[in-house]
Amino acid sequence: MSHPPKVLFVSYGGGHIGMVLPVMRELEALLPGVQCPLMALTTGHHKAKAARPEALGYRDFLHLVDAGAARAWGERLSEGNTSPDVPRDETIAYLGINYLDLIAQHGEAGAADLYRQQGRYGFRPLHFMRKVMDALQPDAVVATNSPRSERTALDVAGERGLPAVGMVDLFGLDSDTYVLHAPKPAWTCVISEGVRQRLIARGFPPDGVVVTGNPAFDGLFSAHNHERAQRFLAERGWQDLKPVLFAGHWEPQAHPATPVPVGQALPREIEAVLRDCVQTRDDLALIVRYHPSDWTEYPRLPDEPRIHFSEPPREPIHPLILASEAVVVQTSTVGLESAVGGKPVISVENSPAAHVWFSLAQQGVSTPAATPSDLPQVLNAVLAGHGNPSDPSYRSDGLASRRVAAVVTKALAGRSAVA
Repeated sequence: MSHPPKVLFVSYGGGHIGMVLPVMRELEALLPGVQCPLMALTTGHHKAKAARPEALGYRDFLHLVDAGAARAWGERLSEGNTSPDVPRDETIAYLGINYLDLIAQHGEAGAADLYRQQGRYGFRPLHFMRKVMDALQPDAVVATNSPRSERTALDVAGERGLPAVGMVDLFGLDSDTYVLHAPKPAWTCVISEGVRQRLIARGFPPDGVVVTGNPAFDGLFSAHNHERAQRFLAERGWQDLKPVLFAGHWEPQAHPATPVPVGQALPREIEAVLRDCVQTRDDLALIVRYHPSDWTEYPRLPDEPRIHFSEPPREPIHPLILASEAVVVQTSTVGLESAVGGKPVISVENSPAAHVWFSLAQQGVSTPAATPSDLPQVLNAVLAGHGNPSDPSYRSDGLASRRVAAVVTKALAGRSAVA
């Protein structure tokens, strides 16, 4: 390769953007002159822009399509599809460009049917992503394991013979569309040997699945975040308390194994039980943290001296995890993240998401609480040191981003050798 390489990163959402940003920094240190354009999508856009003002979104590529038609479709589809954490013009461009691609692939009637059935989950912008590749001319593509733009970017890279590196954030179960999708990328970075073996059994190339850890978790080992955690406790006078972090999320679909309805009923119930625990134990404090994509849907209850409501755009998660003595989740990634950082985790197992996607307890991450009403007893046991220890294979060392960058470098070197 006669020129400095260009590696296109594609990612959405705060958690996944957190996976790619540290890898980009490591890659720039490993390969002087490397260019790392980033397509930062949906709720990851603001976070990416804060770290890298040059980060790109769909709106930066409107000139590659019929911009007027894309904006018109985006306006029509934006009702009920907006987030305060995503700029409106980015939302409109994202929805409109993706819908134009649906029309190009399936015709107007087919696109309407598919969108009616699947909504945004039906997006696979192949035509658009080919134009992006034509415009940017990357030498390799790195994307997280999301099924729309990210997966499409990996597919188009494969079409063109470019090194394609996927990053799996969690367990690589069959509920992750990345696992069952074909074709398989040449390279995939995973969190543990168990996940590696699972992917190999599903047809991924054995030499291309590499245990790196999740770079989004590296911050748990940062001295800066440990200092921020101590400052958080000192500012609230909580140094002698046992703070419990509840990381809750909207339940997007129901499941026959549990009577819990779609929506915010379960996380609100969990929050209520934990608030009662704080009232009955004077050594407890509570941090309430809803998912960055839907936290504004939860009306903020009155503040109390030992209860803190966290606003995700203003408070990163790692200092909150490090400030906590235990972490309560449904199926949030924060559960695994906390286990990686050595914190005991409790998962509420009547979450529909635990049946639709995965149970953290079954994956060796957490101590289970069957329902919110079981939380007080389980929490007491966990705080007393009698919970289930997490699988040690999930533990990391803060160097995952360096290992992923090494995989990307190896993939680039392989392409250079072929060229």
